Amino acid sequence: MADWEKVEMSPTWDYENEKELIGVYLSKEVEVGPNKSNLYSFKKSDGLVVGIWGSTILDNRFKGIAFGEEVKVVYLGMVKNEKTGREYHNFEIYHRPAQPENEFEED
Repeated sequence: MADWEKVEMSPTWDYENEKELIGVYLSKEVEVGPNKSNLYSFKKSDGLVVGIWGSTILDNRFKGIAFGEEVKVVYLGMVKNEKTGREYHNFEIYHRPAQPENEFEED
């Protein structure tokens, strides 16, 4: 088994601690895990590939973003829905064409 490489799941973004993620949008997997959620993958400037679990907010905001674009996801904290009274995690999403490799900018 010396030449076998174990396939591991990428770490997921800890948005409550990091608050902001900037990376190139690599892929989207659908119906992943027990909750059948979307899983979005990004490559950060340090080369680390991380995932973000989808939610209604994130799934809707990622619809118009193409693979290969640079994406900035900002965690805004918990927000209360005025109609239902339920709380949810809120995010802002920004995107632009990907910068050439190793030329990430953090505006």
